[in-house]
Amino acid sequence: MSPVITNNIKVILSLLLISTGILITGCTNKSNSKGNVVAQVNEAQITNTELEAAIPEGSSPEVKLALKRNLMEKWIEEEIFYQVALEEGLSLSEQEMLLVKNYEKRLLVQKYIDTRLSHNYRILDQEVEDYYNKHQREFVWDDETVHIIHLVLDNDDSAIKSEIRQSKDLMEVIKKNFFDQQSTPERPIGDLGYQKLSEFPNMIQRRIRNLKTGNISGPIKTNYGYHYIQLLDFQKKGAIKEIDLARDEIYMRLQFFNRNEEIKNIKQSLRSGFTIQTDLSKLSEH
Repeated sequence: MSPVITNNIKVILSLLLISTGILITGCTNKSNSKGNVVAQVNEAQITNTELEAAIPEGSSPEVKLALKRNLMEKWIEEEIFYQVALEEGLSLSEQEMLLVKNYEKRLLVQKYIDTRLSHNYRILDQEVEDYYNKHQREFVWDDETVHIIHLVLDNDDSAIKSEIRQSKDLMEVIKKNFFDQQSTPERPIGDLGYQKLSEFPNMIQRRIRNLKTGNISGPIKTNYGYHYIQLLDFQKKGAIKEIDLARDEIYMRLQFFNRNEEIKNIKQSLRSGFTIQTDLSKLSEH
C-alpha cells in the first residue's frame, strides 16, 4: 500500500463509514464462507467478498486494498470484543434492544436507498482539477515527508556496496539482487512512497536531511542492519501536495458528494407524498 494512501486513508475511511453506514458482520460458521476468507477470530470469519461489497464502485485498486485492510482490522477488533462479551455473559437491556431495532430500521432504509441509487458516479479529470484548484489548502503535508527507496542488509556486503556506489538507481539494484525478498513493516525494502520523516530512526533522518534529491546514501549502520536510502522527494510541513498525490482522495470526495446529492433528491421526491406534522413546542418539554 502506498504511503500516500496511508496519509489519506483515515479521511477516506471516515467518509466511507459515515456516508454508507457500513456494517461488516462476517460469517460465524465455516460452512457459510465463500472460500476466500481473509481473517478469522476463533470460528468467526470474514471473506474478501464481504469486504468488496463494502467498497464504493470506481475505487482505484490501491484505495480499494487500503480500505479493505482497514475494514478487516476493524472487524477483527470488534469480533474480539464481541466474543469476550458473550463469554462473560453480557446481554442487552430493553433500552439497548430498542437501539438494535432502530439500527435495523436504518439498515433497511439504507438498503432501500441503495436500490434507488444509480451508482454511476463517473468523475471527469476536469472535475478533479477544478476541485483541486479550489481546495488546494486542504491538501497539504501535515509533517516533513519524504519519498525514498530503502534497502536494509544483515551485514556490510562489499559486493552490494560496490554495485550501489556505481549505480544511480537503488531500485534497480534491489530488483536485480533481492527480487525474491518480501518487504515487511519490520524490514521495509524497495520504494516506500511518501513517509513522515519522524518515523525513521534519528541517524537515518540526519542522512536524509543532508541528501540531495536523487542521491543515494549508505551503508548506515543501526540496530536493524545496514541501510541504503535514495531520496526521491522531500516535502516540508505545510507544503501543498501535487494534484497526482491528492487525486484519489478528491475522486472519493466527489463520489460521496454526488451520492449524497442523489440521496437528497430522493428524499425530496418521497417527502411530497407524505403528510408530515410537527410540534416544535414539545421539544422544550422535560
